[in-house]
Amino acid sequence: MPGTMLHVRDSVNHKNKVLEVDGSMQLSVKDATAQSSLSNIESSVLNLTSDPATATNQSTGNMSLTNIESSVANLTSDPSTATLQTAANLSLNNIDTALAGTITVSSSAPARSSGSLAAAVSKTAGDLSASVDGSSYRKCAIFGSCSDNSGSVKVHISHDNTNFYEDNQAQIYANYSNGAFAGNIELNAPYFKLEFMDTATYTAEYSMCD
Repeated sequence: MPGTMLHVRDSVNHKNKVLEVDGSMQLSVKDATAQSSLSNIESSVLNLTSDPATATNQSTGNMSLTNIESSVANLTSDPSTATLQTAANLSLNNIDTALAGTITVSSSAPARSSGSLAAAVSKTAGDLSASVDGSSYRKCAIFGSCSDNSGSVKVHISHDNTNFYEDNQAQIYANYSNGAFAGNIELNAPYFKLEFMDTATYTAEYSMCD
């Protein structure tokens, strides 16, 4: 089979030339850019061969793995259930100490005082009862009965047990069906007494508490 000749185009001289190889059947490259690229490729291949990732380039990776291993070892030797738990335990002990002891709760009944201001006594409209010292108490219940089913009593208050003033917000009316009456007042003044508002027979009691 006759030899085959390969021609290439000379772009400078605009002529066809025979493509030749040397005795080793290698193409001789004279282009400077091409030769530089081939040299860089050859150098990179040599570096990969002489210094692969499993050798020198692996050092950084090996160091990172060592640091990770050391951190894991620290977690194992000093877990939260051991040394790091000490601060939490101390805080719990302080809370326990602060809550220790007994809370005293008073179960005694409130102080009370009671008495009578009229015991089935005939009263004329405008009559006043004796005064009562309520300075040690806060509340008072007033209750009783009146023979006039439309009757009522009114509270008078005083700061000195001498000068008394009508409390127009504290007038207690009898139940029209049976004449019984009952009401509660706040003892904002230390003394009080009752005014009987109708001519009738009254029974009146009081009971104070703190």
